[in-house]
Order: sequence, then C-alpha cells, then structure tokens
Amino acid sequence: MPKQMISIPAGNLMSVAATKGIPHLSALKEKTSVDRKTLRAINAGKPVKTTTLQFISDKLRIPISYLLASNAADNNEAAERIGELNERSKTRELKLQRLDGAALHKLASEAYKINWFLNIDQMSCNPTLLEIQLKGLQKNLKKWWHHINGVDPDDDEDNLLQQLSYFRTSSDIDKCVEQLAKDKLKILGGTYVFWEREQPSRDGHILPILEYSSHHRAVLNIVSENKTNDTINVAIGWEPPPKFLERDLPGIERVFIDWNQVWSRETVSDEVARYESCPF
Repeated sequence: MPKQMISIPAGNLMSVAATKGIPHLSALKEKTSVDRKTLRAINAGKPVKTTTLQFISDKLRIPISYLLASNAADNNEAAERIGELNERSKTRELKLQRLDGAALHKLASEAYKINWFLNIDQMSCNPTLLEIQLKGLQKNLKKWWHHINGVDPDDDEDNLLQQLSYFRTSSDIDKCVEQLAKDKLKILGGTYVFWEREQPSRDGHILPILEYSSHHRAVLNIVSENKTNDTINVAIGWEPPPKFLERDLPGIERVFIDWNQVWSRETVSDEVARYESCPF
C-alpha cells in the first residue's frame, strides 16, 4: 500500500512553531526529534508522509489542520482540506510500534493517561498470571511517570529510598516485557494528543469563555506474537479549529488554547473581567 504524502504551504511549519515558542529550526529539531533536512523540506512546501506531519503536530500539541492552513483567505483548496479533517476530528487512526523495555519507559514518561487494549481471544497463557503481570505493569508505569515528571507522592519519604524504589520500578517494567515475550505476547504502543473543550464556571454559573486543553495519551495493545495488524482507532476529543470567527461563537467572549488567549471580542462583560483577574 503506497504511503500517503501531503504538503503544507511554504513557511507554515516555522510560522506555527513560532507560536509555540520555537523560533528556529534547531529548536524544532530538538522538540520533535525530526532531522533538519526533513523539517527544512516540509517548511519549503515539499511533500512529506502524512504520518510524519502528524508526528510533528503531536510533538507541538497542535491539530494537524494548523499546519495545513493557509494565510491566504481565498485559498479554497486548503479550506476544503481543513473541513475534511474537522469532519473526522473525533477519531483518528494511530499506527502502533512494537515496544521493548526502553521504548515502554519513554512512552510511559510522555503519556498523561494510558488506554489499554487486550486481545483476550488471542492469548493462550494463564489468565490469572497474566492479570497479575499486567496489574503490576500498570502500577509501575504510573510510578515511572511520577518519577520522570517530578511528581512526589510522599514529600516526607527519604529521597534515597525514593530513588531506589524507582530503580526497582524500572527493572520490574523490563522484567514484565521479557515475561510477556516468553508467553508469546508482545506490546504495541503509540502516543497521541487528546483535546478537551469546556466552559469554566463561577458560583454555579457557566462563563462565556471557551477553553481547549491538550495532553498526551498513550495506547498499549497486548497482542499475540503473530498478530500483524498494527493500527487502531483512537478518540482525540475536540480539536480547536485553525481560525475562530465571531459568527461561530455565539455567547462566547474569550477563547483559550492551553491557557493562551487566541480570540476575544472587542468588549467583554464584567464577569469575564473578574474571572480573568482571579481565575481560581
């Protein structure tokens, strides 16, 4: 099956990156781990694999439609492509990779939440032992996320004991991967960006403010060693559109994406002004 290729308007990549506080190519390479040659080609408007563009979008925590959008108001082709993406924006196909211990550590450190998929009908190992293994793996992956992201579950615990505990956690993750392989099972995984959309409230009253927030989620798929299908459909929530128009936002006065204001009416009500001065 041929790989899908796509191109974006020249200059869009670095223009969008700048809005995320990434001013130059070297910083974008560091953020995404994509090589400079590929990034330079994408920014020049040359075709690239759709999966590569999606990977970059996920690293920047933006919808892929932001990269496809054109600054030209009359660019109908870009508008049509964005419309097509928004029509299917509630779900997307995610390509999974086989994970060894090191890759599983990396995935667990990046993902705020993990969704598990178990293909029970394909598993011939002892279900009780498998349950014990996977419950242990789930616990250790959560502890690993706490460790990597600096979340201290117990401030009173001695720091040395904490570090030794995380060392054991890392070792236990590796052992679980090895045991699953002995049981002729493998771990497939991938990460993606999930979007939440909500309106905050104050004193039980919903405010005329629209907030979009993103976080990384992961999928872990435990499958038989001989399984070949490595894609899965995931829900991605409500992606913010590339542009906000007043006619599409009745009753809304402010729009925020990841706590940054991206749209506002010329005048706002007193309740919004009070909320912005003291949001908590």
